[in-house]
Amino acid sequence: MATCCAGGQSLYSKYGERAPDIQLPDRQWPSKKLTKSPIWMSTDLRDGNQALPNPMTLQQKWRMFQLLVSIGFKQIEVSFPCASQTEFDFTRQLIETPGAVPDDVILEVLSPCREEAIATTVRSLAGAKRAILFLYLATSDNYRETVLQLSEAEWLEQARRCVEYARSITKDDPDNRTLWSFGFGFEDFANARPEAALRLGEIIKTAWGPSNDNPVILGLATSVEAATPNVFADQVEYFSRNITEREKVCISIHTHNDRGGAIASAELACLAGGDRVEGCLFGNGERAGNLDLVTCAMNMFTLGIETGLDFSDLLEIRRVYEEVTNLPVHPRQPYAGDFYFRAFAGAHQDAIRKGLARRGRLAAMPSQTTEGMISNRTSKWLKASGTWRVPYLPLDPADLGISFDCVIGVNNQSGKGGVAWLIQQGLGFNIPNELAAHYSRMVKSKSGSLERGLATEEICDLFLEVYDLKSSYSTQMLERLHSNFSQIPGLQQELEDATALANNAAMVLSETLGIDVRCTVALSHVIPSHDGGQPWNVAFVQCEIGKTAHGLWGVGVGLNRDAAVNGSLVSAARSYSNMDEATTRYIETRDTKTSVKAMVQPLLL
Repeated sequence: MATCCAGGQSLYSKYGERAPDIQLPDRQWPSKKLTKSPIWMSTDLRDGNQALPNPMTLQQKWRMFQLLVSIGFKQIEVSFPCASQTEFDFTRQLIETPGAVPDDVILEVLSPCREEAIATTVRSLAGAKRAILFLYLATSDNYRETVLQLSEAEWLEQARRCVEYARSITKDDPDNRTLWSFGFGFEDFANARPEAALRLGEIIKTAWGPSNDNPVILGLATSVEAATPNVFADQVEYFSRNITEREKVCISIHTHNDRGGAIASAELACLAGGDRVEGCLFGNGERAGNLDLVTCAMNMFTLGIETGLDFSDLLEIRRVYEEVTNLPVHPRQPYAGDFYFRAFAGAHQDAIRKGLARRGRLAAMPSQTTEGMISNRTSKWLKASGTWRVPYLPLDPADLGISFDCVIGVNNQSGKGGVAWLIQQGLGFNIPNELAAHYSRMVKSKSGSLERGLATEEICDLFLEVYDLKSSYSTQMLERLHSNFSQIPGLQQELEDATALANNAAMVLSETLGIDVRCTVALSHVIPSHDGGQPWNVAFVQCEIGKTAHGLWGVGVGLNRDAAVNGSLVSAARSYSNMDEATTRYIETRDTKTSVKAMVQPLLL
């Protein structure tokens, strides 16, 4: 099968040994840890734009630039001016529009390694306060011989000549008013011989003449991924350790996702000596895409590393990106996808619910109490209630401006934990486990019949319907209850025993219905109010009614505990009457003028 899929060849003879062998027995990057953020360079307006079926218009490019500035990018590759008039005009528009480019943002433009292209590119930047001129040239033997058709000596000479020319019309120009920086991209670096790449780096550095304060940027690229991320890390470390005057060099990492390793390659490359990372929002770019800047930055964010980028309104960033590029963000996309935080499996939902509940309890405790707990526990995360340690949630959704409603998705595979969480978030009810199990069966049935998952609003609405809260209370009262409750996300109100109150209410109900009513479970809790007003109460009872109805659940709410417990008995009684038609008819015939509602009315007083 392997030979057949490889066109009759062995897989190794067709694809093996693509990346150059590099000997680095004393590699240092594996023992290092990421401790600081790299310089971030967005190429959305260049690499991202060229990969779109319909490249951005001037208006769309302008909107994307503003988005990138608002996120916090300080280096933005804005165009390839020699490629089209649109690219050239956009560069001019940015420079000529007062206030368009903040003082701390540097424009970068890309040019091939040819004198006429460099001249056009430099003209596009006339009048810019600061700019990065970035040339590129293929580095691998395969590309040099196949595409450029140059010998190695000719290849090195072309690089030297073009860099010296670029210098002559930029920083050496006596009429120059721009603070110039210079970069050179090593196209297909991952497939290049290490010694050839080093020779090219030395020639570029010498020709430009960098300083410690304004280093030359040397871009090391996996233009097409050909090996595992550790191989690229070795290549970067070899280059970083062997280039001379390392303090005058900024190593920029440019990875692609052909093998799915763009993020990992960039992260390991940063350990190996990378100073700058290039990429696009959400991994846009040729073929399988460039490095995803959102994922890479958020990976560091979740390590506790300040990135300088603001993704606190990630869904809005995603919305603008999708409108400008006409590309959708995948629902499984890290951090930004619709399903990134969402758990459908019952075990995952239960773990999330318990983790958030634990976090909520700690957040609600006075600091002295929390500190007291620390001395008796081994879990380090208890040292501060703000430390994030919630199972199955890599970070706090609120840090991205995302509601906690997103963390649970309910379908016919979900368990009681997820349903209980959504009821807690939607209504403020901390329902007992037995009630959660009872109600989750109904939710699964509903989801199965609809052949889809249920939204939080649907689950809460069904709960109000199943436990007869809609008919017992006015719509306005339920809306007021829903809008007024307030609690720390995940914090579960403590359930209190309400057996005594429930038994008294059961006696009244028994006398009214003429049927034995017994409470087996009776619990209640307060629902906090966000405006400091009078809190509500909710009660949950499980009843046995008559000889046949066992495990009937009722739920009631009220401004005090008594009213909530009474309401929960009414809820259970209505469930009984609805499910037992014979008993309902018997009760109705006892007095044609008296309905079941009238019979239980004393409990509502």
